[in-house]
Amino acid sequence: MIVSIVTCLILGTPIPTPRTAARSLNLVPTPMHVLRAKGTFRIGHNTSIVFSDQYPDDRFAAEQLMEEVLTDIGERIEPTSKRSHQGIALERLKVPVSTSDFGQGYRLDVTPAKVTVSASTSAGMFYGIQTLKQLIRANRKTNSIPACRIVDWPALKYRGWQHDISRGPIPTYGFLMKEVRTLSEFKLNMLTLYTEHVFKLKKHPTIAPPDGISAEEISDLSSYAKQFHVELVGNFQSFGHFANILKVPGYEDLGENKRVLSPAKEESYKFLSDVYSEIAPAYSSPLFDINCDEVSGLGDGPSKDLVKELGVGGLYARHINRVADLLRPYGKTPMMWGDIALHYPEIVPKLPKDLIVLPWAYDPRPNFDNQILPFTKFGLQFIVCPGVSCWGQIWPDLDRATVNISNFIRDGAKNGALGSLNTSWDDDGQNFFNDNWYEFVWGAECSWKPALPTKSRTADEVRTERIDRYNEEFSSVFFGLKDSSVTDAMLKLTALRKNPIAGGLKNSAFWRDPVVAFTKLPNPDALQTYLSDALAISYTLRQAKAKATHNAPALDYAVFASRRARFLGESLIAVEESIGGDQTRIRELAPQLTELKDSYTDLWQRENSTWWLDKNIAKFDALNATIQKLSK
Repeated sequence: MIVSIVTCLILGTPIPTPRTAARSLNLVPTPMHVLRAKGTFRIGHNTSIVFSDQYPDDRFAAEQLMEEVLTDIGERIEPTSKRSHQGIALERLKVPVSTSDFGQGYRLDVTPAKVTVSASTSAGMFYGIQTLKQLIRANRKTNSIPACRIVDWPALKYRGWQHDISRGPIPTYGFLMKEVRTLSEFKLNMLTLYTEHVFKLKKHPTIAPPDGISAEEISDLSSYAKQFHVELVGNFQSFGHFANILKVPGYEDLGENKRVLSPAKEESYKFLSDVYSEIAPAYSSPLFDINCDEVSGLGDGPSKDLVKELGVGGLYARHINRVADLLRPYGKTPMMWGDIALHYPEIVPKLPKDLIVLPWAYDPRPNFDNQILPFTKFGLQFIVCPGVSCWGQIWPDLDRATVNISNFIRDGAKNGALGSLNTSWDDDGQNFFNDNWYEFVWGAECSWKPALPTKSRTADEVRTERIDRYNEEFSSVFFGLKDSSVTDAMLKLTALRKNPIAGGLKNSAFWRDPVVAFTKLPNPDALQTYLSDALAISYTLRQAKAKATHNAPALDYAVFASRRARFLGESLIAVEESIGGDQTRIRELAPQLTELKDSYTDLWQRENSTWWLDKNIAKFDALNATIQKLSK
């Protein structure tokens, strides 16, 4: 993509050169082009934000900037439509900043006399304001921000995230709003809520739990997200992973087996038609994720004869086409996970031509072309789907996630992806979304400017440099801190899983009987090292929270993860000492676990409804009962 020469000529400015001085600025995502200049611009109580009444969306962006200045500098500046030769000006361009900026490009010029944010669209203006906010949050000295010129636009049209709301935690409406506000600051612009049984259906009222999400909430959230230029994409699992519906009395007969909807029954399509009639209109987005992944056992039940006639792949393709037909009256373009089509590539030409494929993989492999090329060969559009590696974990595997996210998005961009969708999953129903800000913001970094190789550097070298730089920046751009202490602690926390004491930092390791765990330890001598590391991590995170000016409550979740990791070590040391005759630590474990349970309850209720919480609390109680027996 090339910066529009016409734009630069019209504005009377030099054509931007590739980023040279951006390394001295903390900005996420990395802008396409940054040039540093001499001097600074000082923000004070006389500073104004000037915008045109012709563009009401710009007032919303201006108000966001006003909030940032108040939080970080303590000055109250007001948006106005009155022209000024000083202050911060929001100006509309007649042409885009790039020939292919998807209507999202912007320019930001900071001089000692004035700041100008320029864009041809409201989305571009919004993103320019987000960059200006980061100059204030993460780059200012007292009240002054560095002079610079930024010309910027995204490499990918869609830069999204997925929140799993169906395998345990159901987020509150207020928390979903927070997600939108927070991640839109990093220029993410698409959200989908993975949905199985949690949508409250008027035609099928017994399926959703009491705390399920309603059509009215979805409609309201769609409108709310639009202000932040986030598109809320429709979602309903329409083939596999159907167990939560099939176990509801009266719906068992729709199953191919206990977890897959049967494509052999017309009642299945009547049910899907009912579902879409309520869910599809609630979403204003033209995109709709039908999922349809992992349909193991297809052909073992009522569709056995159809599989003999069409094959598993042929029957799968037929189902996808029928589902697409059901959605067409609502003006929806279907999106579908790509795993089954990869197993049966012969069906790809039979899929709907307007289908958007979602190839997914979560491992840190060096190349993902094999996930992508079978679809591009037939001209299908696609969005790559990496993952944050949080599922089943006390703390996400950040090392795995950063490589997976970067490499998959890089290969998607290289092969013409529409965008990326960074996924979180709640496989065991125990995870907190607040654990995943680091990975989602890294996804924003990679989607805006993928880590593509250059003439002088390999893809791996570019990625490694970008990760190192991101780790220096994250603490400042997300938490408003002056150093990288939070990121360093988070990386040390993820590295604890390499110690054999940690059990891979899996949730299952936390719930295990500590006596059994101790007897299986390959190296008990590692206990003290592990425990001292966990204590140091917890201390650093607590200290950082006290200094954070933005998103400080999110650090409570990292602290809690470090406390759970520490408890793993404490419980094993307690067993070791009790074997030697000292029961002191064993007796201390139960009160510690009660404190952890209370903290878990508090953190859960900050982001989720009460649905499913009792199942996880029962795990704390069961482990406590085991420990009580040990203490006796």
